[in-house]
Amino acid sequence: GYPYRAFGSWTEWKLAGDTPGWLSLSGLASVYTGGAHPMHGYTALLWDKAAGGERPVASLFTSPDALKAAIQADFCREVDRQRTEKRGQPVPAGSPDAFDKCLDPMAYPLVPASTSGRAFDALMVLVPPYEAGPYAEGGYEVTLGVTAAMLATVKPEYRAAFAAGR
Repeated sequence: GYPYRAFGSWTEWKLAGDTPGWLSLSGLASVYTGGAHPMHGYTALLWDKAAGGERPVASLFTSPDALKAAIQADFCREVDRQRTEKRGQPVPAGSPDAFDKCLDPMAYPLVPASTSGRAFDALMVLVPPYEAGPYAEGGYEVTLGVTAAMLATVKPEYRAAFAAGR
């Protein structure tokens, strides 16, 4: 008399940027194994058209620490803005709750994005459920416009692929 619940696994890909030299995709990977709900996580794929292969996003930057320093404050502000929107109230200052704390953006998939089709003008940070808030809040897709500070962390050979924006 127990209702049948099939297991499942699926990935949904979305185009984040298609520029002359690069193809950037964000992916939402989900798996259901019979629990209360599926589990979701994010992934990213950056394709270097000239090299004909995948390239880690982090390899475009001088170092993870430099990129983190350039985006941390904006990232945390945007996560808190989304938390406030999802919860209907501001995040309490100094809260000890793990779901109110600032996160390390480098711990999550990074996805270069382009609105122009010419260069990457944004960087998305994809935070899965249970990281920035409870499962009911869903994931957090944080889009940061490329700033001068962020551009300064791009390796010289990849700077032409980026432009300040958004």
